Amino acid sequence: MYNEFDFDKIDLSQEPPQAEPARQYYFMAKCRKWVENFKQENGRIPTSCVTTFG
Repeated sequence: MYNEFDFDKIDLSQEPPQAEPARQYYFMAKCRKWVENFKQENGRIPTSCVTTFG
C-alpha cells in the first residue's frame, strides 16, 4: 500500500529540493539525523509536551 523510502540515501549536505514531496523527505531525513545526534549526546530520546485549550 505504501511505498518504502530510504531516508539514509538523502544527501543532507545539499540545499533542500524545491519540488514536493522530495522537499518533505529532505526535512524528515534532517529531523531523523537531529534525533539520532540528540540520543548520542544525551543518552535519551527527546520528548515534547503539547498543551491545548478548548
